[in-house]
Amino acid sequence: MRAPAEQKRQEIIRIAAELFDELGYERTSMSAIAARVGGSKATLYVYFRSKQELLRAVLDHDLSEEAEKLLHEFAVEKDLRHGLIQLGIAYLTRLPARMASIRAVANQPIAEEFYDSTLRPAWQRLADRFAAMMQEGRLKFADPWVTAMHWKGLNDWDLREKSLLCANRGVDQNGIITAATAATDAFLTLYAPHPEPQDVAPRTDPGVSQASARRPSRARSQTFLKNRVS
Repeated sequence: MRAPAEQKRQEIIRIAAELFDELGYERTSMSAIAARVGGSKATLYVYFRSKQELLRAVLDHDLSEEAEKLLHEFAVEKDLRHGLIQLGIAYLTRLPARMASIRAVANQPIAEEFYDSTLRPAWQRLADRFAAMMQEGRLKFADPWVTAMHWKGLNDWDLREKSLLCANRGVDQNGIITAATAATDAFLTLYAPHPEPQDVAPRTDPGVSQASARRPSRARSQTFLKNRVS
């Protein structure tokens, strides 16, 4: 159970995130946050020295704590396809709010430090998860970072641009599910492990000599070569 001070801090972060999403960072004042929290600005400054520091806390929570929670849920999901779809839905559902916050931090002095200390490590955790799944045989071996960026790109669809340009009002839950499902199927086409070949004894027609059975027909050879080339 969290201590009262930590509970209050988390409440402030949650409410600030809501207001940054509703009004934008620049138009959200510390007074507005204090009013919704139900206290004074002095209370906010006990926990956060500035609005910029509060923004950083919101982003850390969204990209670090939420990412950790989602990746844990993904890791324990036995059905890989279902787990990837659910991960994609969760990622896309938070995308508009995340893009709004990133737009806000892009013009702040903390922008580069935020990428290095929060944003990139969040994606590195996904890459590490994929690396573990490669070791487990659940994904093909590949560069884990490239794999994570492919997953990200496939899920972003055109929703990232809509979010950045504030044109996401028409994106509903069905659209998110469609995008996450299509992204998962494309991702698995690239990274699902190939099944191990089965050693099957050749079937021989009793009326055909073993030498003839071992000798492939021209048609079978052509089919085999065609498949190899394609």
